[in-house]
Amino acid sequence: MSALARCLGVGIAAGALLLSGLAAPAHAASYQYRPSDADWADCPKIPANAKVDTWSCLSIVTVAGKIKLGKIEQQITPPLRITVAQGQLNDGSTAAVFGGLRSQRMKVPGGLIGKPFEVPKLTDVYVETQGTGHVDAGPIFPTNVGIKLRLIHALLGPKCYIGSNSNPIRLNPQITSLELTSIDGVPVFKATAKDDTFSVPGASGCGLNWGLVNTAVNLRAGVPSASGKNSAEFDWYIRGKSYLELQ
Repeated sequence: MSALARCLGVGIAAGALLLSGLAAPAHAASYQYRPSDADWADCPKIPANAKVDTWSCLSIVTVAGKIKLGKIEQQITPPLRITVAQGQLNDGSTAAVFGGLRSQRMKVPGGLIGKPFEVPKLTDVYVETQGTGHVDAGPIFPTNVGIKLRLIHALLGPKCYIGSNSNPIRLNPQITSLELTSIDGVPVFKATAKDDTFSVPGASGCGLNWGLVNTAVNLRAGVPSASGKNSAEFDWYIRGKSYLELQ
C-alpha cells in the first residue's frame, strides 16, 4: 500500500472517530473545481531528514465559504488553494511544510467606510489572502496555517495588512464532514470545516501616516479581535499525492 493510500485511509478512519454531526456542505459552491496537474504546482521541498515514503502533498481548494474577522463578514467566492506537505522525520516525529497559497481578490462588504455611507468605486476595498509560511503537522491534515490579508485601496498604500509574517492569523479549521468522491474519474475528498477559535491582529503598514491610518482601519474592521469573536467556514476539495510519486 502506498504512503498516500495509508495517509488517506488513516484520514477516513480518524475522521469516523473524531467527527460528529456530519452534514452536507453549507454553501453553494461558487467555483466549479476540476482536478488537474496544477494542484501539485506548489508542492514544497520536504526536509532532508524526511522519511520520504510517509510524506504527502495536500492540495486544499476552497470553493465556497465565509469568514468573519472582527466587524467584517466576507463570503468566499473565488477559489482559494493552499498547498502543504506533511509526513514523518527520521526521528519518528511529524512535520509539515507550507507550499503556497493562491487566491483572487475579493471585494470587502461596505468598503472603506461601511454601509450605508459607501460610494461605489470610490470607497471600494478589496482583500487579497496571502500565506505566511506557518503550518504545523496535524493528525489528519496540517493545522495552524498562517495567513495575512492585504487590504487594497489607493488611500491605504501598497503594504496595508491585517496579520503579518511574524504575527499571522493562524487558522486551525476542524473538519465537520468528510467524504471520498470522484471528479472526472479522479478520487477527491469533499469536506467542510470551520474554526471559531482564531484571533486577528491589528492592521499594519497602512497609508502614509501608518499610526493614524492603521487606527482608522482597526476601527473600521473591528480588529484586533480576540479568539471567540471571529469565525470561518469552508467548503473544500482535497487531493493528496505521495512524494514517492512526485519524485
